[in-house]
Amino acid sequence: MPNIKSAEKRVSVTAHKQLQNQMVRSQMLTAIKKFNAAIAEGNAELARELLPEVSSRIDNAAVKHVIHKNAANHKKAQIAKALSQLERGIVVVKVDAKTLKQAEQRAAAQRREEEAAAIRAARMEAKRAKEAAKAAATKKGKKATAVETAPATTTKKRTSKKAATTDEE
Repeated sequence: MPNIKSAEKRVSVTAHKQLQNQMVRSQMLTAIKKFNAAIAEGNAELARELLPEVSSRIDNAAVKHVIHKNAANHKKAQIAKALSQLERGIVVVKVDAKTLKQAEQRAAAQRREEEAAAIRAARMEAKRAKEAAKAAATKKGKKATAVETAPATTTKKRTSKKAATTDEE
């Protein structure tokens, strides 16, 4: 916290200027996003209508020193090039990083859900097969045999491990 009066004023003025710069930058980025959305949709007419507004917002940000004038010229060239490519029929996809990340997250969530559904389906199939085998054993009157086969399978696994180790030796 500043102790000197001029330092206190400087903090106040800086905070005020920061809000003003943030407002100008936000307006510029919003206009660019609208333009890029029109380009992504393939709507050349809307993009052509938005081009002067976007250029104006970019120039306004440069005049107020929110962005550098060379950065402003670079941004204007990018949007003009995107519109030109769209009008010539070249496929242009302009997506900001946030939108791209959200799309990737949605795709990953969908992929995880599909994998979980496949695992659930496999478990249900195994459960049905086990119940069918149990029902068949019960019908034949081999209920005791079905119970005895469970320990036998564990014994087979143990012997197979021993057999594997003896084969390796």
